[in-house]
Amino acid sequence: MSSPLPAPRLNAVQTRILNLLVAAQKPLSAYEVIDALSGEKHSEKPLAPPTVYRALQKLMDGGLAHRLESQNAYVACRAQGHALCAGFMICRACGVTREFSGAALESFLGQAARKNGFAAEAVSIEIRGLCSACQQSESRCGERPG
Repeated sequence: MSSPLPAPRLNAVQTRILNLLVAAQKPLSAYEVIDALSGEKHSEKPLAPPTVYRALQKLMDGGLAHRLESQNAYVACRAQGHALCAGFMICRACGVTREFSGAALESFLGQAARKNGFAAEAVSIEIRGLCSACQQSESRCGERPG
């Protein structure tokens, strides 16, 4: 279902956006990317939305970033080596996002697609819930001093 993608050659804007996504603690929308890059010291003028969207598309095409459909936001790829299948656990409280993938998952999804005569081009799984830190925080909210 997937094969590693060759590393794309990136221009300066694409590299800046990739570095921003790698450093981000949460998924970023295209407009958050624009705002963040506009605040950089060496930024002479704000990037136009089409420029950012083209750069994000190039990063996704190269397997370096993913789009979270439910949030219309982008994250850097943390699990190199997969082209089509990515899964994400997204904390509904703090927004932290963790990527996961695996051969068994890709195999299962590929078999399901083939069984149904479907040619998968991309797969994105989003699991919403609470990260371990927010689970602990939420459980403490219900505790009362004794």
